[in-house]
Amino acid sequence: MKHLIIGVLILWAFFQISGLIWSSKGQPPSPAFTRLLEPPQQRLVDPYENGYFYLLGFASAATLDPAKTGHEIWVETNAAPSNSDFNYEKPGRAELQIQLSAEQILPAWNAESPMTEFKNMQTWFHQMTGRDRTFLTRYERWLSMPFEDMGFAHNATPRFAEMFLAHRLYIADGFSRQTVLGMHRMTQDLRMWRHVLRDATTIATKVMAQIVITDDLHLLSTLLSQATVDKTVLAMTPNIAPPLTATESSLRWPLQHQFTLGVQADRAGTFITKRPSESLLTPQQWLAGAARLPELAFERIAHPHGRSLVGIPLQTRETWEMYATYYDAIIHATEAGQTTLPTLRELSGTARHGMAERLINTAPFEPDWAPFHYQLKETDARLRLASLQVVLRRPSAQTTVPNRLAEVGSSYYDPFSGLPMLWSPTQQKIYSVGKDRYDDGGDQSFDVSVPAIVTLAPAPTESHGSPPARRTNRH
Repeated sequence: MKHLIIGVLILWAFFQISGLIWSSKGQPPSPAFTRLLEPPQQRLVDPYENGYFYLLGFASAATLDPAKTGHEIWVETNAAPSNSDFNYEKPGRAELQIQLSAEQILPAWNAESPMTEFKNMQTWFHQMTGRDRTFLTRYERWLSMPFEDMGFAHNATPRFAEMFLAHRLYIADGFSRQTVLGMHRMTQDLRMWRHVLRDATTIATKVMAQIVITDDLHLLSTLLSQATVDKTVLAMTPNIAPPLTATESSLRWPLQHQFTLGVQADRAGTFITKRPSESLLTPQQWLAGAARLPELAFERIAHPHGRSLVGIPLQTRETWEMYATYYDAIIHATEAGQTTLPTLRELSGTARHGMAERLINTAPFEPDWAPFHYQLKETDARLRLASLQVVLRRPSAQTTVPNRLAEVGSSYYDPFSGLPMLWSPTQQKIYSVGKDRYDDGGDQSFDVSVPAIVTLAPAPTESHGSPPARRTNRH
């Protein structure tokens, strides 16, 4: 009888404390808390016309429809939210998968003279068959599709290696035929991925978009640094590489996505399970490697979902109110173009705190969003640097490179410092100071740099009786 009474008291205490935690003593949720849980509006009605589902099924067998396969995968995961991976193990779903890192995919892309390499591959592109031909055909179809990120409030991350290969094949094949075709394809590619970047509701999709945008910009900057550049490349670059907009730079929806995942898991008391995979790299690991993010970048923003020995959630309502204040501040910081993000410690004093929160969760988890914020800044810097490469190749009466970098206007200044981009006359590079905000002379380990060839205006013709024009150092 004694044990029965103790058991009843423990159950009663559990329900009382749990109710106290999530009711927050009857207080209504804050506007920030409510706003962060609002899902994005869905516009597309037909799932088979959504590029997101086409992306999920991109590696499916050539006989299958990628959009239908991707939608089936998504529906299964939607019905089992405790799973953290999309199930690619059913027959046909990943028949065309590859096991290569980004650096191993089409190495000619990173050659010193990629245009020459692509021209030499013209016959290979023309005779391409099998998986690569299927990828190329699918990618052309995908670029024409509307895209709506359906990953919001889902833990799973799509495979991306196959689409990355298709992206490189598509651009390289265009350049192998004609420079103008290659540039038109790059224009289409950048336009599509910037739409994805703008509309991404998850951090995985946001990172995917930046991987491709950065990859296109790497190729473009290499072309612009050649001794001789096709006039088409010079003419088209300024139109395809404008700086990021505030919406593209915002982390609003990815933050809401992670916040929603955490709150939902705590309310439901679910635990995320990992499905065994034969892949050498998980989709998140592949993305982190391709984007040059820290290895555990995605894990460091995922809220841990744990319970105490008596089943009480370790994340309380007061804790989530604190996170709501924190995430709201990050959203405003990214949309305002700030270089650094506020910390949880700085903002925790403005959030609600109760006895339950202090007793159960004295050291709350602090997500590390800085790598993703810096990645967006670096993407923006690369866009600006590509345009500046074109500016410096045009003849100008302005004889010093720093002055030319300053006169273009603040839209093309360094997003990390708010000052004009820097010039290294010894390395012949223009560069951003990068996330450490120190001038490291264009060192690629710390700065974001690209080669630059500087063209000066022809010397003015001397008139009779006038003294010779004085030349100034262009550096």
